[in-house]
Amino acid sequence: MHVSEAELSGDDAISSERTPCLICGGTNFRSRFPSIAEPVDQEASSEPYRITHSERKFVGAIVRCVDCGMVILPLDFVPSGSYTDAADPYYLEQEAERLANAHALLEHVPPGGKLLEIGCAAGFLLRAARDRGFDALGVEMSEWASGVARDQYGLDVRTGKLEDIGLADDTFDVVVLADVIEHLTDPRRTLREIGRVLKPGGRLLLLTPDAGSVVARIAGARWWGLLDDHYFYFSRDNLKRFLEGEGFEVVTITAHGRKFPLAHWLSKVDQYSPSVHRAIAGVVGALGIGELQVPVNLGDMMACVALKK
Repeated sequence: MHVSEAELSGDDAISSERTPCLICGGTNFRSRFPSIAEPVDQEASSEPYRITHSERKFVGAIVRCVDCGMVILPLDFVPSGSYTDAADPYYLEQEAERLANAHALLEHVPPGGKLLEIGCAAGFLLRAARDRGFDALGVEMSEWASGVARDQYGLDVRTGKLEDIGLADDTFDVVVLADVIEHLTDPRRTLREIGRVLKPGGRLLLLTPDAGSVVARIAGARWWGLLDDHYFYFSRDNLKRFLEGEGFEVVTITAHGRKFPLAHWLSKVDQYSPSVHRAIAGVVGALGIGELQVPVNLGDMMACVALKK
């Protein structure tokens, strides 16, 4: 399900001018959730960043571009060094599910050729790509995750940012950004680097939350996608506009779901209501169904395939 930019409304207070909008260059923003007081404490958490968890204390700071509807968490709230020191052993415990989900995502592109994944974490998608006939390479900022990918799984993963790796022009048939673009502080710079390393006609496969979906609109400030490490909230409309403005041809944008054990989905409830989580978790535990695999597709995650012109 999808809602156009014109329907993204309900803002009140004008925010101060900020960095120009990623999509249209505008400088006028309104508070996206004016009923929530903007947080005062912008200091980064002392705990290392974890892939499987993010707080929601900055929801009240999210703003919306008046001119085009792009939704952002201003970069004033970006902590320093959060990804380089990231470590998350729980992420590795989800190996089977993440491999299966990676295979499902790669169904969007034909197999074979050279594939690059940016923000590859411990390399589950790269392993799925290797199984599907790709010559796979990853780039990952976390020293812990990139080390796991190399040492445990024998993958070719470079530690650092794509812009600093020095890959050759026109090298890859597919570049993957799965749950990454919303975390970037400069998506345009990264997209231009992707355009440089992709072969002409090569595919960009991108997965990100859909801020224009019906579910996101209904949930409002309670939407799961509003996280403290998400800085850019794309809808289908402005994602297409952004990609086409950088020389890509958008082929498809589709809703994309995932499958995880019931206990995993319930863990997300804890961020909203610990009491509800405890009650449901107790029932699930008593029934012994925590490991039951449950597919979920609420229509608020979008998989996009775009071609380099």
